[in-house]
Parts: sequence; C-alpha cells; structure tokens
Amino acid sequence: MRVKKASINVFVNLLTFILGMLPSFIVRKAFLVSLGSELLGLTSLYTNIIGLLSVVELGIGSAIVYSLYKPFAEGNYEKVKGYLDYYAKLYKSVGFVIVGLGLIMTLFLRFIVKDQVNLVDAQLYFLLFLINTLISYLFSYKQCILNVAQDGYKISIGTTLSKLIISVLQFALLKMYPNLFVFLGVQIVINLLFYLYMNAYVDKMFPWLKKTVGRITNEERKSLIKNVKALFLHKIGGILVFGTDNLVISIFINLTVVGIFNSYSMIVGAAQGLISSSLSGVSASVGNLLVDGSKETIYKVHRKLFFLSFWIVSFTTISLMNTIQQFVRLWLGKGQELDIFTIALLLINCYFFLMRGSVERFKEGGGIYYQDRYAPLVEAAINLLASIVFIKLIGLPGVLLGTLLSNLTVIFWIKPKMVYKYIFNQKLKEYFKMYVKFLIIGFIPLLVTQLATLQLKQINSIYALIGNCVINVLLINLIYYFIFRKNEEFAYFRDLLVSLLGRTKYKWGSLRLKKDM
Repeated sequence: MRVKKASINVFVNLLTFILGMLPSFIVRKAFLVSLGSELLGLTSLYTNIIGLLSVVELGIGSAIVYSLYKPFAEGNYEKVKGYLDYYAKLYKSVGFVIVGLGLIMTLFLRFIVKDQVNLVDAQLYFLLFLINTLISYLFSYKQCILNVAQDGYKISIGTTLSKLIISVLQFALLKMYPNLFVFLGVQIVINLLFYLYMNAYVDKMFPWLKKTVGRITNEERKSLIKNVKALFLHKIGGILVFGTDNLVISIFINLTVVGIFNSYSMIVGAAQGLISSSLSGVSASVGNLLVDGSKETIYKVHRKLFFLSFWIVSFTTISLMNTIQQFVRLWLGKGQELDIFTIALLLINCYFFLMRGSVERFKEGGGIYYQDRYAPLVEAAINLLASIVFIKLIGLPGVLLGTLLSNLTVIFWIKPKMVYKYIFNQKLKEYFKMYVKFLIIGFIPLLVTQLATLQLKQINSIYALIGNCVINVLLINLIYYFIFRKNEEFAYFRDLLVSLLGRTKYKWGSLRLKKDM
C-alpha cells in the first residue's frame, strides 16, 4: 500500500506540475511584451520579498505534518483535530503579522525600486501581493491532512486546475487590457476560490473533523513548539539563501537584470519543482516507514532514493546545460540571454540543491530539526556576505557564486550527517563515497552530450532545439543504462516499473473484457 500510494503521488505530482507550469511560460512571454522588462523584474522581486517576510511562518506547517503522522496512523482523531486547531490559530496569526511587516516594508520600497517604476504604483502592487499571501495563511491549513493521508496528489490536482484558470485569464487580459492591477487581481480571486473549495473537500472527505473536539497535551504542545523553534532557524537560513538573490541584484544592478535572471531561474525552478514534486510524493510514505520500519530497511530505501535522484537530477542538469540558452533565445529573444558562466553556476547550484533531496525526505520524515538548527543561519550569513562581495567584483555571477560557497561549506555535509547519525546509524563517509562515485559518473554523459550537440546549439530554430533535446534524452539514458544495468538499485526500479505497467495492462484488459461482455 505504501509503494502504491507513493507511486500515485509521484505520477500525479509530475503530471500536474507539468500541466501547471507550461502555461506560465506563455504568460511570462505575454507579460514581457505587454508590460515590459521593468515590471517583469518588479513582480519577480516582490515574490522574493514575500518569501523573506514568510520567515514569520516559523516552519509551523512542517512541524505540524510531522506531528500528525503517528496519531493519524493510529486513528486518534481527537489528537489530529487538536493539532489542526492549533495549526489554524497559529497560521492565521502569522498571516496578519506578515501583512503588518509588509505594510512597513512599503515605506522602504523607494530604496529598492529606485526610479525605475512609479513609487505609488509599486506600493499598490505590493499590497496586492500581500493580500494574496494573507489568503493562503487564512485558508490553507486544512490541506495538510491530505499530505498525512498520503493523498497529496489531490492538492496537486486542485492547485494545477487553479493555475490553469489563472494563466488563461491572465493571458487573455494581457492581450485585451494590459494592466498589472488586473493581472494580480485575477490571481487573488481564483486563489481564494481554490482554498474555499479545497477546505470544503477536506470536510467532506474527513467528516469527523467537524464532529471531533480536538485535544493535545501541554507536553505535546511543548514538543511541537520545540520543533517549530528549530524550524524557524531552518526557515530563516533557507529564505536568506534562496530568497535574497533578486534583492541583491535589484540593489546592485537593476530590475531589468532581475527579470532576465528570473526567466532562467523560472526554467531551472520548473525542473527543480518537477523533481521535487515527484520525490515529495514519497515523503508521507517515508514518514510512515520511519514509524514501523527497521534500520536496515530504511537505509536500503534511502540508497534506492539516492540512486533515483542521481539519475533524474543529473539527466535534468545536463540536458538544461545543453538546451537552456537555445530555449531562451526562441522563447524571449536574444536580448534576454545570460552568459555561459552564470548559467553554469545556476545549474551547479541546482544539482547540489536537488541531490540532497534523498536525505531531506528522511530528515523531514524523522522530524530532525532541532539538532542542526543553527546550520542554516551560518549558511545564510556566508551566502549574503559572499554574494555582496562577489557581485561587486564580477557582477551577476557573483550572486550564484555566493550561494554555491555557502552550500558547500555548510548544508552540503550537515544535513546528511544528521540523517546518517540519528536515523541510519551509519558513518557519514558512506554517503560521500556514494556521492562522489555518482558525481564522477555524471561527467561521462555531460562530456558526450556537449560534443554531440555542439553544432545544433548554434542554430536558432525549434527543430534544432527538438533535435538537441532528443539527443540528450537518448544519450544520457543509454549511457546510464549500460553503466547501471547490473546495479541493485536499478534492478529494483526496473522491476517496479515492469510491475506497475503490468498492473495497468491487466486493468485495461479487464475493463475491455467487461465492456465486450
């Protein structure tokens, strides 16, 4: 059942993410043409600022989800409802605090936006961003129960449908009435309707939520707050590392460069989201496994997930290295390109970020937040200081160099150390032996595809891009097949895939037989 639910979550998360992401590329192009690069950069900047303000959330959501695994598995609905009620209270308070901080932030926008956009308009745009954020904090708390029940794919489906509706309406309005106020207003209305619908769906699916009186003990509340405090530090670190790039670029360069940089970040982010969405589908299963699995079984699952992560992440990173520049030229035009050095740093950061996903699944599932609570702060401090120094020395690539430096010096080894020590009871060197081995293997398809696509990359046509993509798909996967065909982890996923395809074929056969009868 665990494998089945994880497989459903992975498949649906992948499909819905792709369907939700593709229209946003079309809308971004329409936005650039209709409203210009300055406003495009401004909206990207505001997204990051909202992310910085959301540090107030303290990681409450992650701590609550972890706390819900056991009582939900045991059918202790009073405790589940108690945690949810507490979650709702905290989340609503957080939403209003963020709005308050945002209102204060509007007074300082003149120093960030400078003279590139009318200040009054810039402040009003930011208020709309704040309203959209408040809605999510007021109405999103109930959805966590779906993740705990390993039905997170239902959230993915609902989110995707709302994104598609928003994209269609925004694209149409950009063509008919190009106005940023209208553009943001559509997003607010559809998001509100989405959250109201999802809450009604959760109430219908779990009718005991309305009937049950929630109760949690003071000890459980203290344990939760302890994890929340630790997650707060993780949240600060993560936001300062990944949420300050646009702010630094805006202050030290300009909004136009913010817009160009974010077009590439959007592509890389789509790849990251696709991979994270697929792997997050197994998060609830990992949490469930940690409750009733043996150490040996848990460690074997980790090795399987690491292997799967490497194949998917390296394939994605190498493919993007070969195609991203060509894609941007066709998508947005030559004036929207970045230099190769910046692109390389962006993708290296992407690789390191995604490759820690296998240990993060177990870290989250095991609730290990307190032990390494100060590591993200050290990472954030190194990142911010290094980014400012490097951007002054070498320009835009310096921001990414600062991120890479902070990653390698702190999080790269701290997170696996926590998981290997507290969950697997294994030596950390086993992780790095596995990591380095796969990293070296990854250079083989990188070099081969670089040479194989060298000429195609220079041709500015959709057919050349398709050919480039096909070569990457075939070569990378064929190389990995011949290298890993006798690998234990590869054999596991091969057999799993054959089994899933066999079940699908059997079900279709049964349906056709019934129809014929």
